[in-house]
Amino acid sequence: MKTVKKDVAAASVGGMLLAFLATQHHNLHMILLTLGLGGSTLAFMQAYPSVRRGMLLVSLAIVALNLRSLRRAPGPGGMRFAVLGFSVLTVVIAAWSVVRLGL
Repeated sequence: MKTVKKDVAAASVGGMLLAFLATQHHNLHMILLTLGLGGSTLAFMQAYPSVRRGMLLVSLAIVALNLRSLRRAPGPGGMRFAVLGFSVLTVVIAAWSVVRLGL
């Protein structure tokens, strides 16, 4: 029984941490755009391709986890539509990034 509580706690903390990081990611882009440095992100990604590769891998890993959780416990129709839609969108954007910028 304690293992279940630890798993739930880890999932809750992990979810909150990911939500926080997602908002900070957005804030960083907004600050760069405000300062007129919008193009610096692309230059950074080209200068450090390992960072871009890591971000692509994490994005695809999250898609896999979302699809696995959807398969295990399908929720309401709206949630299924959102998970599938954003998963397809993420894969398309990752593929575009690989085609456009290479690995």
